[in-house]
Amino acid sequence: NVGLIVNMGPDAYADKNKFPNGPWCKEGDWVVFARYAGSRVKIEDGEIRILNDDEILSTVEDPTDILTLY
Repeated sequence: NVGLIVNMGPDAYADKNKFPNGPWCKEGDWVVFARYAGSRVKIEDGEIRILNDDEILSTVEDPTDILTLY
């Protein structure tokens, strides 16, 4: 799954033991996350997911590079 980061909370990437180099993504980045990660919130045109910082798997430049094969 791919999503756009629209907001980050003040505690995102604050754990220096988990993220010694600080945040590796920011608002406006496209990120990859696991299928069942986060909490889903339905909105009019789709859904928003609330993810923890450690649920982000990677960043991608172009979300169309990630293809759905099913």
